[in-house]
Amino acid sequence: MKCYNCKAELSHHDFCTNCNADVKLYKKIIMTSNFFYNQGLERAKVRDMSGAIVSLKESLKFNKNNIKARNLLGLVYFETGEVVLALSEWVISKNLKPKKNIAIEYMSILETNAAKLEGLNNTIKKYNQALSYCNSDSVDMAIIQLKKVLSQNPKFLRAHQLLALCFLATGKPQSAKRELEKCLEIDVANTTTLRYLKEAEAMIAPTETDKKKPDANDALDTVSFVRDNELIIQPKVIKERKGSTTILNILVGIALGFAVAFCLVLPARIQNAKAEAQKEIKEIGTQLDAKNIRISELESELSEMSDKAKELSDSLDAYAGTEGTLLSMENLLKAAAMYLDNPENVLDIADYITAVDEGAWNDSTSENYKALYYALKNTIGPQVSILYYADGEVAFRNKQYEDAIAYFGNGVFFDAGNSDCLYMLANSYRELEKNEDAIKYFNQVIELFPNTYYAQRSEKYIKDMTAESN
Repeated sequence: MKCYNCKAELSHHDFCTNCNADVKLYKKIIMTSNFFYNQGLERAKVRDMSGAIVSLKESLKFNKNNIKARNLLGLVYFETGEVVLALSEWVISKNLKPKKNIAIEYMSILETNAAKLEGLNNTIKKYNQALSYCNSDSVDMAIIQLKKVLSQNPKFLRAHQLLALCFLATGKPQSAKRELEKCLEIDVANTTTLRYLKEAEAMIAPTETDKKKPDANDALDTVSFVRDNELIIQPKVIKERKGSTTILNILVGIALGFAVAFCLVLPARIQNAKAEAQKEIKEIGTQLDAKNIRISELESELSEMSDKAKELSDSLDAYAGTEGTLLSMENLLKAAAMYLDNPENVLDIADYITAVDEGAWNDSTSENYKALYYALKNTIGPQVSILYYADGEVAFRNKQYEDAIAYFGNGVFFDAGNSDCLYMLANSYRELEKNEDAIKYFNQVIELFPNTYYAQRSEKYIKDMTAESN
């Protein structure tokens, strides 16, 4: 373990022997992070992927620079079919530790197989389309779409679960159970899977037919009599019945069978069907009540968010100036309101932040306004930069260099420390033969990330382009 202040190796003392910094609390934090990492590792070994994700996230809360925990979290995400989340963790890991990092190998394996990576990206779009079908009650279309998703990404846990849910909705509990058993092979303790499996097993009614067992005590009718002081026992002589009597008995038996079925079996089945229907109606009523409660909660949250947005609007009115400043404040206000309402909707928030005109700022611009802008930008910046990098990489592979420049440029705007985005931005200009812009950004790579692979490649490209121009 190294000192957070001077990077010297720490001893058993509660202070750094090199710079005398107090490291008692720092040691506890690092050990706690390592504890959760070990816990996550143990859970991943027994395929408790949900538990492993929880433990590894806790580990990163205590130490975001825990490279082992971040790389393992990416592997767990990849094992459950969450390719985008896995790549996000590996890209962050790579930025934190550019050298001797196993995450670089993971990403290289995926990048060398571009067709597979493109297929995995398409599965996310198809999964979202299946969700849309479910929301519009087109369950059959959703099932077809999900089967396509799973043919490309068999380990996509959420797709298996949604397909099982669709089977339950269409009255196919056996098919749902098979999908859920596949889910358990991927993640043995996923609570959503276990809940769905319980519902599927409840819908599968046992069908057992009682078979009449032969009576072991049945015996042939006998007749006994005494002859010469001896008791003689012999079977009764059964005379052959006439054919008409036999046919009549058969017909009577069939009639009695239909009567028994009508009087006993049919009412019981009708009663079972009514009980099942009442049970389903009760469950639907419970779901409706839960949804109504959730709607009320959302309406309350929406009202609170509206009040907060109004407060922010009122506070920003005090800083109104030119038309450009007003528009920038409005965009920042929308970004703040959207972040409060749905912080995961980072791309839409990023659009509003991009629309804020920093050039319109002057000496009278409020420091609180600037602080809000930078706080929002820095909070979502790394995540947004990763998403823009993924889109830019797809555009670059498809030789859509203008689109790639837009994506990589946005990635650099939101995270200047994203070396991948900056390097690929320079490469995009180079592919368009815009050498002046390419050299500009290659120089930035060399300046910001010296002694790296990207810096070496940048120096080579600058040398080649300079030679071509001469």
